[in-house]
Amino acid sequence: MEFDEVKPEHFITLSRDPFPHILIDRALMQIAGGGPVASDFHKKALAAAGWKHHNLIPFGKHPKDAAKAYNRIREALRACRQEPEAILAALEGP
Repeated sequence: MEFDEVKPEHFITLSRDPFPHILIDRALMQIAGGGPVASDFHKKALAAAGWKHHNLIPFGKHPKDAAKAYNRIREALRACRQEPEAILAALEGP
């Protein structure tokens, strides 16, 4: 899966078109099959990618951290296709 680079300003700007992190969120939820399992996978992926803040903290409070985490997920999605376990393993690696 290919996504554009996520930039910090995406988290503090409004747009009619979805920013790459929104598309990445949708892909993660789809890969995990939707529902509570997908929400849990999404949280695990963000944490493994380096998002160290509580899940109720908006990304706009820490846009650089959010962009860094989403770009790590973007690379994992490119390398691992649609395998949830492989995505998490890639994010937890170096």
